[in-house]
Amino acid sequence: MQLTTPHAYLPSIRSLGVVAGLLLLLKLLVTFGMAPLGDEAYYWRWAQTPELSYFDHPPLGAWLIAAGQTLGLNALFGIRAVTLLTTAGTLYFIWRIIGHYRSNDAYVSHGHLFLFVATMMFASPTMLVWSSLIYHDHLLIFLASGAFFYLGRYLDRAGRQQNDFAGLYVGALFLGLMGLTKYSSVFLGLALAFVILFSSKLRWQLKSPHLYLAAMLTFACMLPLMAWNYANDWASFGFHLDQRHGQGWLERFNPIALFNFVAATWILFGPFLIVAIVNQFRRKYTQHAPRYLMRLAQYTFVLSTLAFATVSAFAYTLWYWSDLAYLGLLLLIPYLMRTKLMIWAHYVFGISLIALTSFHYIVAPITVWVPGYDKEASSVYGWSEIAEWVETTSQEQDLDQIAALRFQSASMLSLAMNDVDVFAIDSRPTQFDYWQMPQKAAGQDVLILKDEVAPNGLLESRFDAVELLDELSITRFGVEIYRYQLYVGRNFKP
Repeated sequence: MQLTTPHAYLPSIRSLGVVAGLLLLLKLLVTFGMAPLGDEAYYWRWAQTPELSYFDHPPLGAWLIAAGQTLGLNALFGIRAVTLLTTAGTLYFIWRIIGHYRSNDAYVSHGHLFLFVATMMFASPTMLVWSSLIYHDHLLIFLASGAFFYLGRYLDRAGRQQNDFAGLYVGALFLGLMGLTKYSSVFLGLALAFVILFSSKLRWQLKSPHLYLAAMLTFACMLPLMAWNYANDWASFGFHLDQRHGQGWLERFNPIALFNFVAATWILFGPFLIVAIVNQFRRKYTQHAPRYLMRLAQYTFVLSTLAFATVSAFAYTLWYWSDLAYLGLLLLIPYLMRTKLMIWAHYVFGISLIALTSFHYIVAPITVWVPGYDKEASSVYGWSEIAEWVETTSQEQDLDQIAALRFQSASMLSLAMNDVDVFAIDSRPTQFDYWQMPQKAAGQDVLILKDEVAPNGLLESRFDAVELLDELSITRFGVEIYRYQLYVGRNFKP
């Protein structure tokens, strides 16, 4: 990378090695020490029944989990084994991006810059944790890193009136695979279109058939997703565009949800990255950066941030949905963050928060000692005990049908029992409904696991009668952190 000013702000290679070692330790701790989250178990359950696509998300993440199982990776490294591969892939593209753009750099070695960019990226709590969980984001981060490299290279060469067909087509392939991973990939595709349309030196590409053939390749990658949606009345698209937020959601302005989204995004990606966010729009910092790769990152940031901030003004929105907005900035961080104090603040804050999060999910929720309640963290504990309890009760009651209220609990129970016949009873459609699992249990008596989050009305509305059989308290350090109940429901009505 062409850093044309002295690099005194960069930490030394030795210091970066220490930071990298700490981040690697934390990543391994999250990957192998943290029990699966509810959504992770849900995606594991998808992988046990491969489909063209799924109701909640595109299919590539589940396909990758299934491939890891087939190759025996899960037996060796657990259900998060595939995240080790995607993280390695992300690091590879960081190396490639630096190698491509630092050819005239007289100040900083390739390895030094690589350590700096890699540690800055993974010192972001969201980037490290979500690259370690089998949410779809670990795969999105890897594929988007590849897309940024190849498409950025294509744009930069096109700006010099040169063709880069390999960069264009391989970048289009990565973009298509991103679309097969997560719907937010659309923002990188739109950013690419805007960079070409609004750059006078790139518009000549609009006359090239290769641009349109590359676009066809991108859409061809998403044919399984399109086929599943076509066969299911465009259910997944409809869910994300409207149903998940509730009827009339655009009519209800929600300033609290907007504040929560902005605050969570600011804190959990790293509050000191605000420097890079501001500097990406200051010519002083961008003038020596790769022009079109920077524009691609800028457009992606603006489009993604505006879209999710708008949605969050009306409905609950999770901060990590916008991770694509920050990936481009982090890949270009040597140009955008040149204050030693802010760099070290980012490292210290990120490592501290990741360490605290690891303790919160692995040892015990910190709410054991401080006021508050985190239902997600509390719900990851005790599943071997829960599985044994449910199995014993089902045998005692002679009940073959086992379900749980909420798809997260059903998936966790399915994983813990290694039983793919466990299904979910939920207030909204889930993939279990598209497998027709609740429908197959119609009219039967069912053993139901209920946690303290699931509403009682959901249970009572689906059965002619329900009977409480038993309760189980999950504790840590002598403090109850979660409670489960087992019911038998008579004559199930899907």
